Amino acid sequence: MADLSLKPGASVADVGCGAGYFTFRLRNAVGEQGKVFAVDIDPGAVKGVRDEAARQHLNNVQVILSEPADTKLQPECLDACLVCDVLHEVPPEGRLPLLQSIVRALKPGGLLFVVDYRKDREVPFDPYERLVPQGDLVKLGKDAGLSLDAEFHYLKYQVFLRFRKP
Repeated sequence: MADLSLKPGASVADVGCGAGYFTFRLRNAVGEQGKVFAVDIDPGAVKGVRDEAARQHLNNVQVILSEPADTKLQPECLDACLVCDVLHEVPPEGRLPLLQSIVRALKPGGLLFVVDYRKDREVPFDPYERLVPQGDLVKLGKDAGLSLDAEFHYLKYQVFLRFRKP
């Protein structure tokens, strides 16, 4: 979380939020003045995060039921976005449209953090063929209009990239 460099009051999205593992950690990072958008295509996941946010009385967590290539986020509403272990689940033809949807939602200078499984035979993942090579992830970011800003190399099984919107 520290490498996301989120400031209190920031607006951030957790795209592919699932059960909200990162959603609630992101909320802690941006504080009560910040905003977290929990985005997923799974109605059950969205309901679960909505219910947990209500249980915790978190008024600054907004859930969004998205579509595979459309996050449904408003233009330039985000300071940052996290996409963790999602892109390998997206069909190849849907990856760029998904990232373009995220880029539209980022403010100028906004950051996109991509974490996904490393395509390496050492990574215990089945099926291996679904994993996206790091070079392809970098190209996707650039094709979506972002520049690669940083790479973090401490995760054993995952690639961790930071992109910036001009």
